[in-house]
Amino acid sequence: MRRTVIVVLALAGFAFLWRVVPHGFNMTPMGALALFAGAYLRQPLARVLVPLATLVASDLILGFHDTALYVYGAFAVIALGGVLLRRRGLLAHTGGAVAAALLFYAVTNFGVWAAGVLYPADASGLLASYAAGLPFLWKTLAGNVFFTVLFFAVFQLVERYQPHTQSTESR
Repeated sequence: MRRTVIVVLALAGFAFLWRVVPHGFNMTPMGALALFAGAYLRQPLARVLVPLATLVASDLILGFHDTALYVYGAFAVIALGGVLLRRRGLLAHTGGAVAAALLFYAVTNFGVWAAGVLYPADASGLLASYAAGLPFLWKTLAGNVFFTVLFFAVFQLVERYQPHTQSTESR
């Protein structure tokens, strides 16, 4: 378990750094971090707090925005859904990354519309918000799939090649 926490914290540090340096919009490892933390941390609160703390820490540098609560809420749900990926293969991880991107797109574009600043408060405004978010969806999908596969693969390599300590009783 200790090794898992170290890997999750290292990935959180990576996600934080990636988010605060210039990068393509929505092309971040945050979705992968939420899925990974959800899959491998045992404490339900920790599953959610690791990605949310990473978001808050990076938003302290980047600045907060009107839709931050929607963003945080989406990542909390993604982290809770990450439990379904534990001990699963590449296909499930990729599917989880796609589902996380779609959830993020649906929740955050609804939040932009609900803020009432950019779009009219009717069905046409909601559709316009979702249409305007489509270019970001593709970047979120690409980032989620790439980083999710990378994070889960790194963890599998650590698990496979990290020597396990033997107790003195078994010698």
